[in-house]
Amino acid sequence: MTNPLSTDQLLFFRDNGYLVLRGVLDPALMAQARDSWWTAAPETLKRDDPETWVGAFSDSRWTWKYRETQDRPWLIELLAGNATLRAAAAQMLGPELEEAERVRGIYLVFPEGDVPERPVYLHVDQHPFHLGAVAYIDDVPPGGGGFTVWPGSHKRFYHFFRTAYTFNPVDTSQEVREQAAWREVSQQEPVGTFGSAGDVVLWHHRLGHSAGHNRSRRVRQAVLYDFKRTDLAAAQDEPTPDDMWRDWPGIREA
Repeated sequence: MTNPLSTDQLLFFRDNGYLVLRGVLDPALMAQARDSWWTAAPETLKRDDPETWVGAFSDSRWTWKYRETQDRPWLIELLAGNATLRAAAAQMLGPELEEAERVRGIYLVFPEGDVPERPVYLHVDQHPFHLGAVAYIDDVPPGGGGFTVWPGSHKRFYHFFRTAYTFNPVDTSQEVREQAAWREVSQQEPVGTFGSAGDVVLWHHRLGHSAGHNRSRRVRQAVLYDFKRTDLAAAQDEPTPDDMWRDWPGIREA
């Protein structure tokens, strides 16, 4: 496949740390993914009764991470094996990408109902990877629990870590959070992504992000995966390079 991303898209990702691609997933595989978690859902959740979805899993921030099918070939094919997404990852990172043995799972965010509004939880992921992908397997309306990002925060947080990809903060977690850059980012207005079934959010591994709060009447359904270069294990504990795009030849070229 030819390179699917334009120069403008690559530069948007460079500057903002995320990029939304529209309508790239297979409808039949999305339907299979939806069926899989509904089959495993607690009996209190009725697929044909949206009222039963409201307030579900409130003890875990209204989220359920369904991982029982994370290594099924059809779910891997849906996201990690998608030709457009794999070509986009290779365009950014180079062609030597790890083969997927599993995805993170199907991550669900349930409607909160009328609970009071509260802040979203800004954080950076702790495990090593290069390029994250959040794939919507059903429609996600505005305010519907979409993947929420702080644009540009990857450039601020990149040098907070001693190592290139592992979670090794320069100072203790609490001290890092008290730094001016973290306070500055947390005070910025985040962007909640949304869209239709088949849309995918690509994001940089040091981007500040959160699961959005679901104020809609739908269940937010997404499959998550991490694209990695084959040299990640060798590079992950190296000192953080000055050039944050050292391992991103496509971004450097753009």
